[in-house]
Amino acid sequence: MSPQSLSQATEAIPVSPPVMVLEDEQPVETSQSTNTEHNARQNRRTRRDEWLLDVFAMNSFSWAIAIPIELVLAGMSWREHLQVRLLAVVFNTVIARPFSLYRNWVVARFGRGSGLHNYAVDTFVFLSFQLPLYTLNMILGGASVAEIATACITFVLIAGALGRPYGMYLDCLRRLWLNRRPGANSVSAG
Repeated sequence: MSPQSLSQATEAIPVSPPVMVLEDEQPVETSQSTNTEHNARQNRRTRRDEWLLDVFAMNSFSWAIAIPIELVLAGMSWREHLQVRLLAVVFNTVIARPFSLYRNWVVARFGRGSGLHNYAVDTFVFLSFQLPLYTLNMILGGASVAEIATACITFVLIAGALGRPYGMYLDCLRRLWLNRRPGANSVSAG
């Protein structure tokens, strides 16, 4: 066999590059794993910010509205009012996020539309979610049956005046605090 034919024969043999094996190989952080961890941290921070915003919005709006209803119209004493409001802070903190998720869900189902449409959707959401909780709060706060009836009837009558303003207040806070348009909320179950 000539040297030239030997050279041609060996060129036909596939040769793989040398492979280096490392002992105790540590996982290498890739840009994909870094992005996944960053996204997870960002999602936790976003959920926390949304929860804080919802709690602040619900408590601040609720207290401002409750003062004239409970003290003036229902005739509650300052002591009763403070007992009911302190319970409301606990209730509102617990229900603020579920209320916002419920509102997002209803708005996603019915959409946004004219001013009258948005008014009707926000009023429905506010009344259907808040009235049962408001009644329970009044009962636990020690209000009398007459005070509860007066406050709840008043609540129903002015729910039309509260639902849309609260929706606008919440949307405004979302724009300011979360830099998010009202329609850009994702509807999720938790």
